[in-house]
Amino acid sequence: MYAIFLAGLIFFEVLADIFTKEDSIRKNPWTFFLAITCYLLANISWLISMRYRSNLSVGANIFAVSTGIIATIIGCGFYNEILTIKQIAGIGLGCISLALIMG
Repeated sequence: MYAIFLAGLIFFEVLADIFTKEDSIRKNPWTFFLAITCYLLANISWLISMRYRSNLSVGANIFAVSTGIIATIIGCGFYNEILTIKQIAGIGLGCISLALIMG
């Protein structure tokens, strides 16, 4: 059951990151409000996940690496952000760590 709420945490966190990026570009009060709302929903999902006996050390790492990978895809794909070779290597290691944690 905790995996559903962990997925909710990742979903709402990524959505909040998108609204935060949009707010930094457009300075729209609605994107700011939506970002805060999504961050709140993400943390509620995390609290519920922990209530269902989620493993803190594993769950936190799955969350951190997953949101980092998704944010990278969104940042590079939609906002034309550029990564250095070193950053790409770090993200690759994050992917490997996620595979090891979940495998």
